[in-house]
Amino acid sequence: MKRTHVRFPERRKVALLIQTSSDWSRQIIQGIADYALEQGGWDFWIEFRGLQEQLRLPASWNGHGTICRLADARIQQSILQRKLPAVNVSWLGKHSTKIPKVISDERACARLAADFFLQKGFRSCGYIGPDPTLKYLPTIENEFQELIEQGAGVCFQFPYYELTKEDDYEKQQQRLKEWLRELPKPVALLVWSSKVGREVATVCVNHHLEIPDQVAILSIEHDPLMSALSPVPLSCINQAPHVVGYEAAQLLDQLIQGESPPAEPILIPPLSIEERASTDTLFADDDLVREAIDFIRQHAQEALQVSDLTDHLNVSRRILEHRFQKALHRSPAAEIRQEKLKRIIKLLQETNLTISQIAARCGFQHQEAMIRMFGRLTGMSPREYRQQNHSRH
Repeated sequence: MKRTHVRFPERRKVALLIQTSSDWSRQIIQGIADYALEQGGWDFWIEFRGLQEQLRLPASWNGHGTICRLADARIQQSILQRKLPAVNVSWLGKHSTKIPKVISDERACARLAADFFLQKGFRSCGYIGPDPTLKYLPTIENEFQELIEQGAGVCFQFPYYELTKEDDYEKQQQRLKEWLRELPKPVALLVWSSKVGREVATVCVNHHLEIPDQVAILSIEHDPLMSALSPVPLSCINQAPHVVGYEAAQLLDQLIQGESPPAEPILIPPLSIEERASTDTLFADDDLVREAIDFIRQHAQEALQVSDLTDHLNVSRRILEHRFQKALHRSPAAEIRQEKLKRIIKLLQETNLTISQIAARCGFQHQEAMIRMFGRLTGMSPREYRQQNHSRH
């Protein structure tokens, strides 16, 4: 009997020039791995590398393409010399048709952060960016400052630098302490990473600055280990790095097949603010508004109406509306909707409850009412949000 040989297509051989020391990069790599698994599996070349270590292709490696963090000219030169299809997942490096980008949307991250702080009532804000020697463009800083100023706020910058063995640790801590003490309180800080956020939180705790009532801290890039080492768990922007990795792998697959690269970078919008203790306050000078916020948080799972607030606080609706607008620039009804939205998102992300069950747990008599509210506030249905979010973890 004649044996037939089944021919399989050659597995993709892909080099990952991405540092592995942060949670952000590991989630990107997980997204790449998930896409590759759906395609039947790829053969990866990767080395464990830290942020400051040089990434490079081995001279003897022959493959189909690479996904990289285009941190320096040497990586770019190596890729271009080999004429490899490549995709860049870093904010560093320019987008080009030779090495296109799939990245988190920096401006959208800045908008999310600015809206988050302004809605909480903060008008004094600060920004601590990356080490300037890393050569990131000031895209987030500029966008964040502009939006805070448009919201009648003010934004201060701290000239941060990464500490080296030669630098005086105590000197930088002193600089940071003096800067924090001089800022008008309460102040909300947007910081580059959980690593930076941990340093800020440590200085605050050691010098009796209350987090979050005096100093709120939100990190752009999250690392759960750095947050765990912080004296206060750190809030962060969920940049959807898993999606960045998945989309980068898909684009590389298309380039390997001969498709044209995109003319513009592929921008992945951030998912949400993941709030923890470092920002979990809603600053308002008005005690009545604070009490109303506490009541809303405690009863968000019920069919809560503004009339429940006025009954509990023993005030008229007109007075409550006026006090909310003066303190927070929005209505009590909008605050109830936002608190319910946070609860819905949490249940969509963390449980497998049906849409109907989630609606019941968030105080909606009919799931259609929840779906309509969710659509108005997010631009998608709860089911669409869950599908996107589940693919990102």
